[in-house]
Amino acid sequence: MNKSPWFAIVNPASANGQTRKIWPKVYKRLLDQKIDLDYAYTSGPGEATTLTRQALHNYTRILSVGGDGTLNEVINGFFENQVPINPEASLAIFSHGTGGDFLRSLNQKRGLPSLLEVLNREQITPVDCGLAQYQDASDMLHHRYFLNVADVGLGGETADRVNRRSKFLGGKLSFLLGSLISIFAYKNKHMKCVIDGKVVVNGPTNSIMIANGRFFGGGMMIAPHADLTDGLFNVTVLGDLPIHKVLRHLPKIYQGNHLDVSGVSVYQGKEISIIAQPSAFLELDGEHPGFTPVHFSLIPQGIRLWT
Repeated sequence: MNKSPWFAIVNPASANGQTRKIWPKVYKRLLDQKIDLDYAYTSGPGEATTLTRQALHNYTRILSVGGDGTLNEVINGFFENQVPINPEASLAIFSHGTGGDFLRSLNQKRGLPSLLEVLNREQITPVDCGLAQYQDASDMLHHRYFLNVADVGLGGETADRVNRRSKFLGGKLSFLLGSLISIFAYKNKHMKCVIDGKVVVNGPTNSIMIANGRFFGGGMMIAPHADLTDGLFNVTVLGDLPIHKVLRHLPKIYQGNHLDVSGVSVYQGKEISIIAQPSAFLELDGEHPGFTPVHFSLIPQGIRLWT
């Protein structure tokens, strides 16, 4: 195995605190495999980004240890002022959270044996990532990178609801329960979506998903044809669907069989703008950072990923 040192960003609170319990054993196993590894624990929201930025001044290999939210923070740590901190840096993932959706798009299994296979394979693939420009609750403008899926509408409200509660039921059940509660409480909004300069949506809409990866929401295959390396977002639009129709077809999303449902549309593009009335919740990689209006830009081969 290559002896270049790694730095792990470990979120001990992920998986409802289980990561804090298992990490010492995982760390010992990695050392036993002759992997040169240092690490730091995060102590609160946003710190994984700060720790990653600091580490990239001394390390070129970063290991994200936690859930999809931790991974999102780590991804944002690869950039500063919208410029890569270390263009030679690469990223590996030890997924130990409630969702684990991005790992599904990589066709990787969770757990240490799968991670060791990836590290021993030493195969690095440049993958696309996205950049979202949006507003927070105080109408301040923010930029945030994402690797997997962004969601405007129902999914944003679901992410907010799920993240404000315990996820002791695990990823799939927590997100499914959150989705069901949100579906009954949610009201479709008037949305306008422009993709690469063309208006594709302008009317009552349930949700618009901007997908780089294929899965979100604890295993929902929202974008079965998305490709992390094709230089395009897959945009899935759930139109003005009534509650009963969303509920009836919800199981299809887990299998990726929802694209033929009336009212569901799919597009591709690199630059996407969405406005909503009233303002819609935004979700990025399972987190709810803000609201519409939002603009998405694709960053081709923005992250060098161990696959």
